Amino acid sequence: MESTSSEYARFLAYGNQLIEVHIGLRDLLADLREGVVPAAELGAHCLAFCAAVTRHHTGEDTQVFPLLAARDPGLRSFLAGLEHDHRIIAGLLTRAGAVAAELRDGSTADGAARLRQELDVVAAVLETHFIGEEKRLVAVLNAIDPSVGLTALTDQAVEFR
Repeated sequence: MESTSSEYARFLAYGNQLIEVHIGLRDLLADLREGVVPAAELGAHCLAFCAAVTRHHTGEDTQVFPLLAARDPGLRSFLAGLEHDHRIIAGLLTRAGAVAAELRDGSTADGAARLRQELDVVAAVLETHFIGEEKRLVAVLNAIDPSVGLTALTDQAVEFR
């Protein structure tokens, strides 16, 4: 079993990593929306972006949030709200992904414009979600008391990605 200090370091690193992941996702989304990615590659890049956001949120929902809810029951409502956001965002990504797949397959004439419209919606929702998550979740992760220990929360080591 890990030592308390290494668990604490992992949680602190996760808070910092969360911000870095969000910055990377914001940058990728900006590239898609602003025409940095060539139109011929837009569909494929969008699908990769959608998959990256989905992986990120799935990791939070299955690995991080349950641990935090067990440690601090007062966070359950907030974490449930984030999971709700994740479901809404998943629906938006599914819509954008469908347009991206059409564009990638060449089956739509106005696909790039439609996709950028879908991405504008995704960007607005994601930005609000990221800001809220960064303000509250990172503060929670950074405030974890290393003297309390986290090992009692789970019988297995959790790898944060």
